[in-house]
Amino acid sequence: MDTTLNTDLPAGFNLANAKWVRFGGGPKFDYPIDYAVSVVDADPAVGRIDFLARWEPRSYCHFHRHLGSTAAFVVQGEQHITETRELETVTKVRQAGFRGQVPDGETHMECAGPEGLTMLFSTHAPDGRLFEVLDRDGNVLAAATITEFVDKMHTLAP
Repeated sequence: MDTTLNTDLPAGFNLANAKWVRFGGGPKFDYPIDYAVSVVDADPAVGRIDFLARWEPRSYCHFHRHLGSTAAFVVQGEQHITETRELETVTKVRQAGFRGQVPDGETHMECAGPEGLTMLFSTHAPDGRLFEVLDRDGNVLAAATITEFVDKMHTLAP
């Protein structure tokens, strides 16, 4: 697999047929977490994965830090993102059609708009680690890997 980051769905890909692995919050989180992930393509040996993420309306994914270079595309809905930088916090709203890069090491919160959100991510993480889940103080709670995402997809019923 090529390691070029591409935010186009493969030709013939049908979003309606995607298989989703759902994630939720728990007692460690004080914000509503409700999102799902669907792997589109992956090659763990070279540290490459393309995956869709889908959020329920006004729900978040976990506060996290990216560990690889990532290209992002807002497929449907709107993304509300709060980036935590060294000297400032920046809030943005991205509409369907937005394409951009997420720098390695960026820390942020993502939330869906009132209609929900679907995004496509293309990540190159040579060591296989995609992102770290953080608490509000920036402490690492867990790390997500390409292999874990791929393995979760294989456990879904056909």
